[in-house]
Amino acid sequence: MKNSYIGYHIVSGVIKFAGNIWFGAKVYGKENIPKEGACILAGNHLSNNDAYMLYKGTSRPIHFLAKKELFEGHFGWFFKMMHLIPIDRKNKNPLAKEKVMELLSEGKVVGIFPEGTYHKEDILLPFKPGVISFASKSGAPIIPFAMKSTWKFRSHPKIVFGKPIYINKIKSDDKVKYLENVIKDMIKII
Repeated sequence: MKNSYIGYHIVSGVIKFAGNIWFGAKVYGKENIPKEGACILAGNHLSNNDAYMLYKGTSRPIHFLAKKELFEGHFGWFFKMMHLIPIDRKNKNPLAKEKVMELLSEGKVVGIFPEGTYHKEDILLPFKPGVISFASKSGAPIIPFAMKSTWKFRSHPKIVFGKPIYINKIKSDDKVKYLENVIKDMIKII
């Protein structure tokens, strides 16, 4: 039962149902998320509610990178059941990196917020390079996404998923900045 997604599907279904009632999100570009095979969802990070928006985009299980502190409290079991990958934001994370690469090699979906933390501002924080490294080494496409929301009752938050980016085919000296600019442009149009 270690690799079971039953709990994940139940909880993500409840989150989607409750979120639809409370927020009423609008999702665009769902068709850009592959139905099978590895991919990395990467975009801006607004709040703890962001998972709801991504769950609305695909029924495929998403393996999010999440701060290790979430696993240290009374609800650590919950985050494990949701297949989150603990990451220490202050130190190197060889085990987390191995886990991400393993998941991608198995054709799974990994969710990454390249800013590394959420914030309320409408600007993006500088992206960390991990998402580019994972995409380069695995060959998995990055599916960029952009969200806008006030996270108030019936605020109708929006998320748009962009076309897949195969980072090894991008001609840019700074691929991190390239991805950051793609998502900035997406934020402007939502």
